[in-house]
Amino acid sequence: MQPRTLSAIAVLLITALMPVAYVSAAPRCFPETNQCLDGRVRQYWEQNGGLPVFGFPIAAQAPEQNRDTGQTYATQWMERNRFELHPENPAPYDVLLGRLGDDRLRQLGIDWQTLPKTDPSAQHYFAVTGQAITHDPFWRYWSTHGLDLGDPGVSERESLALFGLPISPLQTETNTSGDTVQTQWFERARFEDHGPKGVLLGLLGNEVRANTNPGTVPPPPPPPTNRPLPPSFNNCQADPRADEAPNQPVRLTVNKATEVVRLTNVSPTAIDLTGWRICSIRGNQLHATLSGTLGVGESLDVKSQAGANIWSNSEQDDGALYDANGSLVSYWHDQTP
Repeated sequence: MQPRTLSAIAVLLITALMPVAYVSAAPRCFPETNQCLDGRVRQYWEQNGGLPVFGFPIAAQAPEQNRDTGQTYATQWMERNRFELHPENPAPYDVLLGRLGDDRLRQLGIDWQTLPKTDPSAQHYFAVTGQAITHDPFWRYWSTHGLDLGDPGVSERESLALFGLPISPLQTETNTSGDTVQTQWFERARFEDHGPKGVLLGLLGNEVRANTNPGTVPPPPPPPTNRPLPPSFNNCQADPRADEAPNQPVRLTVNKATEVVRLTNVSPTAIDLTGWRICSIRGNQLHATLSGTLGVGESLDVKSQAGANIWSNSEQDDGALYDANGSLVSYWHDQTP
């Protein structure tokens, strides 16, 4: 066999064995906005919903400061969201989405935490925000779209990673295009029911980016401190620091009926849960001692390790989450009368 033939075969073998992740696709450009998607941003855009979910790119990639962390990241704006590149995180968390639902409501002078809450008995209720996805078209859309985390079908954690939690009740609003539609706000999106046209996502990227001058945006709340509270774990007794719980980097909610506690990572980094503890306060009982890592945006359902039911369904029974040092991380105030 000739040397040239051997060289050609070697090149073909090497090319075939190269991981797809290292193959760089050409930029994808859109004449509608005269902007392009390239590299990891293009890959993420195409893998997680494309045009219906994110819209066209409306600006070139550029460094921008994140208002929550104060850090600067390579950022690209879409019609419906904002992408931040975080190469320090493993995929798919190397691209993080902006919380544009929260951002836009803040621009409008609305604190979503003061909006009317939904009845906890409603279907698809989320205790963390006190809201539920009760409108069937919105639930179908939310539950069938999500960030691709490799789960079978579309899991709840994938939908949460893409859209976030509901932060408003269902209401009728007029959008910036003049359409009066059934609307619900989420941490990262605004759902609009356009009847025969189906559910469309609001153009939050356009709206937030067009209203970012200092005169129109209320000042953001102080960024959460990274300094933990002093250790206060006392064998699951009542914690005097309950009202000081930062509820970050991990947030805790309790489903007393099923004896399941949900932990959600609300920080931009993975969290090592080794040695962390979950408590039922009324009974002074340990729900579970944890191990493992909770990825960015991930949720974990933790069943009781007590061997019996420990949560009171007839009386107030708050939940508390402590880190390995005994510092209170998150506190769940039970609303049972």
